[in-house]
Order: sequence, then structure tokens, then C-alpha cells
Amino acid sequence: DMHVLDVSAGPENLRWYQPPVRGTPPGPCNMHSADYVPSRGEIYVFRGGNGREYLNDLHALDAHTYEWRRVHTRGETPQQRANHSSAILEETDELFIFGGWNGKERLNDIHVLDTVTSTWSRPDVGGDLPYPRAGMTLTSLRGRLYLFGGSGTSSKCFNDLQILDRKQMAWLNVTQLKDSLPGSSSSSSSSSQFYAADRQQSSGDDEVDSRAVSGDRMAGGANSEGGDMISATPSRDDRESSGGGSSALRKHADWRSQEMDHQPSSDVSPYSANPNDEEAVPTVFVRGQGPGRRAGHTATAVNRHIYVFGGSCGSDYLNDFFVLDTDPVPPVAVGEPTSLQLLERRLRHFYNDEEFSDVTFLVEGRKVYGHKLVLSLVSDCFRAMFTTYGAGPGAGFRESSSDCTEIEIPNCSYDAFVAMLEYVYTGQSPKFDIPHPVASAGVGGSGSAGADDSARAIERVVDLLELADQFFLEHLKQMCERVLGPAVNSDTVEYFLQVSQKTNASQLEAVCRHFERNRDIGAGI
Repeated sequence: DMHVLDVSAGPENLRWYQPPVRGTPPGPCNMHSADYVPSRGEIYVFRGGNGREYLNDLHALDAHTYEWRRVHTRGETPQQRANHSSAILEETDELFIFGGWNGKERLNDIHVLDTVTSTWSRPDVGGDLPYPRAGMTLTSLRGRLYLFGGSGTSSKCFNDLQILDRKQMAWLNVTQLKDSLPGSSSSSSSSSQFYAADRQQSSGDDEVDSRAVSGDRMAGGANSEGGDMISATPSRDDRESSGGGSSALRKHADWRSQEMDHQPSSDVSPYSANPNDEEAVPTVFVRGQGPGRRAGHTATAVNRHIYVFGGSCGSDYLNDFFVLDTDPVPPVAVGEPTSLQLLERRLRHFYNDEEFSDVTFLVEGRKVYGHKLVLSLVSDCFRAMFTTYGAGPGAGFRESSSDCTEIEIPNCSYDAFVAMLEYVYTGQSPKFDIPHPVASAGVGGSGSAGADDSARAIERVVDLLELADQFFLEHLKQMCERVLGPAVNSDTVEYFLQVSQKTNASQLEAVCRHFERNRDIGAGI
């Protein structure tokens, strides 16, 4: 029998009716498929089973006159089957038949009918074939066929998304981003989004599983004899991942995918062992919480979206609802460094570099190049040095004059000054190599080779501490204090007290005072 739902009067005035038909209609059947062919104005019905046998005859119903006709075809007719899936590709006027159950095994073959010439063909299809199954959906959209779910061997259902590209006549590489594997949680979870990014966008942010993992291709689901693909009860884990088991209406999820066409590149691909190898087919990355395992569901294309509803897996009958966005809005990423990040990254290259230098320091007769703006930003002392205050004779600093391009730094070692300047341009701590514990007579006297090495190392740090205090580099001063603190002992405490008071190093002075307070106590133990 045939029924028609009239929706022309709007959603508030739906009407069912049975129109009178002409011609010879198909015989009784179930698990068949029906597809509307716009160019012919007909509905093509590929029959399934009738309770006694599996069928493969093709019939067409004129959608305007309600007249049935038997479609006589040429070429290799698909074998008899039921519970298959089919779809019309409007761009080519082709009817695709996929998979199903022939009474003995599940199928994963593809047959194509040219509706203009009524000729069947079985094309060579590239890519990785989906596992044999029945009860899946096949939805055509923009030159591609989207296969979802179904039931395979071992009484298990699938939840994989497979995509056949008609132009390439190949199954694409569908890669599920690992952070949102379909079926990884119940489909009754809160709504999520599926969309795909190209390699560059996903690299470093998302781990990916291969198509085989995302589709659980090693886990199939056998139906009982006669093509009943939902008769067996799955395991508890399978039932939870199916998203079923509850009569409550599921929250819908926005489930997105997007193709990344392969473009030869010198970049090393994380998916290819050989960066010179080119993929034979494009890759589609999928993100979001997709439907759980199921068969016998529906999938309907509206514009760029595919709506998946219901189905069953084992004893779980589902009423959840998902949306696959096949062409989501491309993400607009902000990944370039900020101006401050660029400044930090590039400033170090101008350390003691004559390029763009507008001030030269003379230290122990040697030139050290600097940039007034950089030095003024970091040090208030340098800022005051380069700034003119007031007007007239005696106002301001001599160094602030535009004619003054060389500044002599007296009473300072060259090594200490360039170490300070390197800190200003890079922000990195100078390399301190004071041996601990400090050897005896390490300061202000002669002794063993180890003591002399300690004395020289301490003097370098003290020189840097004095410069940090002179040029108001408080962070550098504190780093010097932290290095000198462990060097305080009975031989050095007086020396470091003098240094701390001279350089306003309050933390170093506190360490020295602490040592003095506790020196006698330690000696008495």
C-alpha cells in the first residue's frame, strides 16, 4: 500500500490520504528503499524482502500521476538483498545502492544506476571500504554520499561516519578528533559541536584517532537470520555508547565535519611516515559528540546539514537527535604573536648591536652599543640620563644632549657592563658560577687556587650588583643578592656587609646580620 502526507497547507494542516494509483505496483515488501529522482519526477523503489525471499527488482512511481512502472535495466543488477541503503545524487542523476543483507551475509558493495539510460554499473571504488553492514543510512549532499551507522557481524552496531566522494569515486579518510569520539559518552549528554580543521589548525591542539578507530570498524554487528539486525542484546558498554536506554527526549547535538583537501607541502604530515607521500583522497576531520551506535535510524539532508534521528541498538530504541554540519563556518583563529611577544622575541637581537644604535658607551676603552628607548623603558636612571630637564645653562644632563652619542662609564669593568646590558635586552639571568661552599680566604686575600677562583667569581657578581643599584635594576639586584647569600661565611660576612650597605642591598644585609646572630650559637654546638 502507499500513503501520501500532504504538507502543502503548512505544518498546522497536515493531511494523510491514499491516492488512486495506476499501473502495476510492486509486490509486498519491507526493508526496501525509495528515492525521489527530481529530473524524472519519479520515486524509485528498490525492493527488499517479502518474508519469503530477498528481492532486487526496481520500480518507479510518477509523483504527479501516481502511475507505477517496472524499470527495465541493463548492466549488472545488484544481487538480491534487504535492509540496504540508497540515495540519489542529483548532480549526476545516479541512484546508489549500498550494502544490506542477502540472507547469508552482510554486504558492502556499491552499485550505481544511471537513471537516464537505466544502466547498472559496479564502479571500482578507491579508499578504505566500510565494513559490511545493514540498516545504515546513505544520504547524498553536494556530490557526496554520507553513510552512517548500521549493523554488522557479532550483533553489534556501528557509529562511524563514512563519506563517498562521487568525483573521485573513493571513500574519503574520515578522522575523528580524539577529544570527542562518537559514542565515547551517552548521546543524552549536553549538546556539543562537530567540525573539522585542517592539519595546521589541529596540530598541537587535538589528538586524532584513525578512521578505523573512530568508526570502530573492527566491531561489527550480525543480525539474526532474515535480516533482523537488532535482535541481539549488546554488552553494557555498547548499550551506554549507543546513547539509548531512556525514553526521555535527547538533547540535540551539532555535529560537524569539514574536508581538508590534500595539498602537496614541505610540511611533515603527522599522518604519513613519508612526508613525500601524497594522500590519494582528501581527509575530513570530525569534531563533536556524534550519535552512538545504532541501526534502523533516519538521516535527512536539509541544505548543508544532515539530521539523524532515532534507530536502535540491541534492545535499546532511541529517540535522540543529531545534526551533522557538512560545511561549517571556517574557524577564524588568532595564532600570530602579539606586538609585545614580537618585541620580546626580537629585542634580544639588538643587544650590543650597532644597527639602529643611538648611544655608545665607552667602558674600559671599549665600545658598547645601546638604544636609548630600550634602556629608558627598563631603567629610570637611563631615562633620566637621556632626558633634558629645564632649559638654560646647567639644566639637564650632558648625556641628554643630541650631540652626545658616546658616554663613558667610569669605575666599571667591561664584563660586568655587557652582562648588565644583556640582561636588559634579553631578561635572562646572567650566568653565575660561584662555587659553594666558598673556599676560605675567598675575598680580599690570597690562598689556594680554589680560594682565588671564588674571589674572582664573587667580585664579578659584586660588580654586577653595583651596576644594578646604580641603574635602578631592582630585579637584577635581587638576583645578585640571592647568588651572594650562600657565600656569606665567617671569612666573607664583613665584606658582604660593606657591599650590601654600599649598594642598598637590604636582603644581602639581612643574610649577613642573620649569620652574625647565629655564628656564636653554631660555634657552641
